Amino acid sequence: MYDISKKVLQSIIVIIFLISVTSCSKEHNELKWTAINVCNGIQGDAHLVYKGNKHYLIDTGEHKQAEKYLIPYLKRIGVKVLDGIIITHPHFDHYGGTVSLLQSDIVIKNVYMNMPTEEQMQKEWWGGKYRHLVQIQDVAKEKHVPLLPIRQGDRYNFDEKSYIEVLYAYNGIDTPVGKTDINDMSAIMMIHDDKNRFLLAGDLNKKLGHYLADHAKNIKADILKAPHHGAEEFAPNEFFEKVSPKALIVPAQKSLWCSKRSKRTKELSKKYHYTTYISGFHGHITVTSYNNQYNITTEKKPENICKEE
Repeated sequence: MYDISKKVLQSIIVIIFLISVTSCSKEHNELKWTAINVCNGIQGDAHLVYKGNKHYLIDTGEHKQAEKYLIPYLKRIGVKVLDGIIITHPHFDHYGGTVSLLQSDIVIKNVYMNMPTEEQMQKEWWGGKYRHLVQIQDVAKEKHVPLLPIRQGDRYNFDEKSYIEVLYAYNGIDTPVGKTDINDMSAIMMIHDDKNRFLLAGDLNKKLGHYLADHAKNIKADILKAPHHGAEEFAPNEFFEKVSPKALIVPAQKSLWCSKRSKRTKELSKKYHYTTYISGFHGHITVTSYNNQYNITTEKKPENICKEE
């Protein structure tokens, strides 16, 4: 009787050990992308992409949102080191939390950002301030954090099959379509995880969006981060058709998504049957990629989104 019980106990221990090892192995090999909700009453982008021990943050949201939501979230999930902060373009709702992150106790290895001219920033005074960008440069230098440009073809690697690739990055002055606004300075990036493809389109607008819809051959993706928070003036419908995503992630607050400015995004979602997630309603949105499959989970499960529709 004792010997049988002992053998059963040993078998149970072995099974538990194997389950634990398998679970840890799978978790280590998962790539995760979380669209962190920094859209509490205001628009903003902040995306954590990580696999194994490497973490990259794409955009930092607006300053107050970063301090109240972004940094506490990173600490809560145990992020102590960011291999890089990548700022897609110099608008406040994308770079606003950078200084706070640099001054936090999270270790920042690199900041990647393309700097506009002072004239470019002055033309779009409503979108950001040149002095903010000078402050980012000063604080990065003070903290001995390299501030590096973003170039087309750059890769931020997790391993040989998983990486973030910069597909397009223009300076707003010398582009295939002439001078553009700052939104069209957005670095267009693809997250690769073996065969899975997830596209982050920054705040891509119509001018450059038309060009990419006509000429880009590498933007097809399983999931698209909607450009410009899903608000009008974003890339044309043809761009969405070229990407051909199955799901859409929209970093937008409730009021923006329910407004007329998001009408075209909602129409596209219905027309092409995108499974659509909105930060203001779903909270943090996490894509988990593993073994050429992926799933999307959300912090909240809202009902009756935009009741007036």
